[in-house]
Amino acid sequence: MSKRLKIAILSGTIPSTTFIEHLINGVAETHDVYLFGVLHKKVSYTSKHIQVFDTPKSTLKNLWVTGCRSLKLAVQAPSDFTALISEVRRHSGLYNQWVWFTKFLPIVLHKPDVIHLQWARDVAFYTIFKIRFGIPMVLSLRGAHINYTPIVEPRMAAVYKKQFPNIDAFHAVSQAIGREAEQYGADAAKITTIHSPIPDFFFQHFKLPVLGTRSDLHLVSVGRFHWVKGYEYAIQTVAQLKAQGIKVRYTIVGPESFTEAIAFQIHQLDLVDQVHLVAALPQEALIDLLHRCHMMLLPSLKEGIANVVLEAMAIGLPVISTNCGGMAEVIKPGKTGWLVPVRNPEAMMQAVLEVLHTPESQLHSITQQAHDFVKREFYAKDSIQQFVSLYEAVVG
Repeated sequence: MSKRLKIAILSGTIPSTTFIEHLINGVAETHDVYLFGVLHKKVSYTSKHIQVFDTPKSTLKNLWVTGCRSLKLAVQAPSDFTALISEVRRHSGLYNQWVWFTKFLPIVLHKPDVIHLQWARDVAFYTIFKIRFGIPMVLSLRGAHINYTPIVEPRMAAVYKKQFPNIDAFHAVSQAIGREAEQYGADAAKITTIHSPIPDFFFQHFKLPVLGTRSDLHLVSVGRFHWVKGYEYAIQTVAQLKAQGIKVRYTIVGPESFTEAIAFQIHQLDLVDQVHLVAALPQEALIDLLHRCHMMLLPSLKEGIANVVLEAMAIGLPVISTNCGGMAEVIKPGKTGWLVPVRNPEAMMQAVLEVLHTPESQLHSITQQAHDFVKREFYAKDSIQQFVSLYEAVVG
């Protein structure tokens, strides 16, 4: 497609998460990217094809900006302005109506060719752009919003079943999560699996691993504290390793402090000297830390496909993951890593011991295969092209 499309990549905050920022920069190479939302910190994009239309946090500035935008829309497209007023009146209370008006206004004013909504739980708010304004919509299906949100919040299951038929195309981070979404009305024919793009940066830091020993074993996990991450099971694994006489250290990267439940568990199992927290790190510092570890543990109860695992595989760190969500699509036992049942500390401990006793040549072969697999299936430039093709197909 020779014409540059206007693609709205909608996540609600600017800047967004790392993988969404990679998507923004990648898509801007072939199409114009529009960003709408609240500017949480100053961001400067190098591409002239990325435009930010933020909703100011300052009340006075928001009044001025929204007033100017309203006047412009009323003059340029009075029917769209009337339709927008009608839609925001569906929300209860004047304050809520004002909030949604300021969010929706710049989208209606600049009317992109496609809206790519990043978070499924926001779908009820944004399908008006398809229904009322005729803008095609792509919805991403990621982790929590599909795996467990509609289970623990039944109202969201009802929302999905009502709104998913309005979506033109779905992007699923794994085949497994696409199948989950079908339960809530997503049309299988409209679901395209596109793996999260892993930038070249990680592949450039690939190193073959150095084996740990029973007297020096460093395990690591990366991610926020949330029950779905299953850290309590990894901590039980550490306790079992310690009981076997193994000198083990377990670092969790990301959280600022322990939850009460995790802190109590660590004290109860006498692991104060074994389990440590490291706050979120820049990419270079994170890779340096990962290279000083012997294995990554992913003890999650549910995942799409965990980006931290893909990044670990890209840099050469052996991975032990639970068989949850789409993880079996990337962790092939004996080929690209180790896969264990969910909620099974004993099985995870046995996997750690298996890695410890794996001959170095075999371990190097597994990590090399893992690196090659991720580079083949998750290379950023290939993933970006798949997104571009999806947008073009929806518009076409």
